[in-house]
Amino acid sequence: MKTKIIILITFFALSNVYGQKTELRVSLNSGLFSFTGKSAAEVSQINLYNQSNSGYTNNPYGSKNGLCYGVSLNLKRVTKNSVIYGVDFGYETLRSKISLNSVNGFDGISTFQKEASGETFLNSNSLNLNPFGGYRFNINKFPLDLVGGFDIGYILDTREKGNATATDGVEYSTSLDRKTIKQDFRPRIQISTDYKKFGIYLGYSIGLVNYKEGYIGGVNEAYSKIIRFGLTYQIK
Repeated sequence: MKTKIIILITFFALSNVYGQKTELRVSLNSGLFSFTGKSAAEVSQINLYNQSNSGYTNNPYGSKNGLCYGVSLNLKRVTKNSVIYGVDFGYETLRSKISLNSVNGFDGISTFQKEASGETFLNSNSLNLNPFGGYRFNINKFPLDLVGGFDIGYILDTREKGNATATDGVEYSTSLDRKTIKQDFRPRIQISTDYKKFGIYLGYSIGLVNYKEGYIGGVNEAYSKIIRFGLTYQIK
């Protein structure tokens, strides 16, 4: 990760002679994160530990959107021909959601299943590097940047947090480590515009790395998907 950042900074420094201008922005990022693939689901259940009110979500890879958030720095070079290239680097928390409809457990004598309602979030904290390139269109003096690139997400940790309430009023919860991969790779497209120093953007990323790679038994395919949006402020 450090080597890639150094290479990109060096590239910007050397290209400064030939380009037109450099723009530096800080970005407040948000979006909707979910999983796609054969293992992604809308509904799952909690499996309890032995005679306990806590356990784990049978399948935490939700196809429902969870709200994600983060912050980043965006360095962008705009040439005289309106060609754009740059890099965005920052920290983000990605959250998927799956609904819970039952709780499975053991009461010391026999197994049981209760109807319940709730949800589990799978939260991934990561550092994200996004090299990109594209073109700037100028429409009525408003810049419209259309770019494509890819995300390299370095995953720091992943944890599930679930809560469900059974029909008898008993509450159940989950909280455990779910980190399965170290890096995610996601092609990304994005469109943005600015007014004076403020800007907005809308983007889409789809992951190519299987979060369930190496699992044994059954169907094991879960890939990330992000609809991105956010606000930017131009520092330079």
